[in-house]
Amino acid sequence: MQAPFPNPVREIIDLSHEFYEGMPNGGGWTVAFPRMDSFDRVKMISGNRVAYETKMILLPEHCGTHLDVPRHVVEEGKTVDQIPLEQLILPGHLLDFSHKKVGEPITIADLEAAEERSGQNVGPGTALVCWTGVDKIWSTPGYGKQRPYIPADSAQWMVDRKITLFATDLIGMDDPKEWWDPTHHVWLSNGVCMVQQLCNLDKLVGKQFLFVAMPIKMVGGTGCPLRAAALVL
Repeated sequence: MQAPFPNPVREIIDLSHEFYEGMPNGGGWTVAFPRMDSFDRVKMISGNRVAYETKMILLPEHCGTHLDVPRHVVEEGKTVDQIPLEQLILPGHLLDFSHKKVGEPITIADLEAAEERSGQNVGPGTALVCWTGVDKIWSTPGYGKQRPYIPADSAQWMVDRKITLFATDLIGMDDPKEWWDPTHHVWLSNGVCMVQQLCNLDKLVGKQFLFVAMPIKMVGGTGCPLRAAALVL
C-alpha cells in the first residue's frame, strides 16, 4: 500500500470570531439563526422514524469576520462569486502594529518599519496581515472606533506594492472621522479585497503560514462572512 501523503501543515490557527444571535455589527442589523425544524417536531411527524434539526441563517454580508470585495464600493466591481480562490488562499505576511494606540494612524513610515522588522518585502502574491491587537476588545461597547486606523495614503502604498489581499483584526480600517471611507475606496477600486475582524493574530508571530479565507460563493455579493485560518508550515 502507498504511504499516506505527508501533511506539510504543522498547526492550524483559527482566525475567525464566532457568529451568534444578536451579535454586534457595524450596521446594527439583525443576526439570527431561527429554527426551521426541531428534533421533537420531526420525530412527531415521522412517527419516530427519523429526527433532525435545521436552522435558517439571517445576517448581513458585512458582519463579524468577513470579506469585502470591489462591488462593495465600485458599481461595476467584482462580486464575491467572481473572486478566484487564488486571491483568497495564499502565503501570509504578518506586520505587527500592536503598539499603535487608539486613534493613531498606521502611517507609511510605520508600514516600512514593520516591513523591515518582519524580514520580508511587502509585495505581490501575499496576504498582507496587519495585527493591531484590537481583537481583544471585539464586541465590547465602542469597539468599532476604539482602534488605530489606516489612512488612504497608507492603503495606496500597499496597492503600489501590489499586495494581493489585505487582512486585519481591525473593523472599518478608515479613520472613524472619515465617514466616506477613502481607505476602502483605495483598496477596492484597485481590485484588492479585504478581510477584516480577524482574531488570534498574535499566534502567528515568527511563523510561516498560508492564509485561508473561505466565503460562501454568493452570486452578486458585496461581501461575505467567512471562516479564516492560518496553516502554519
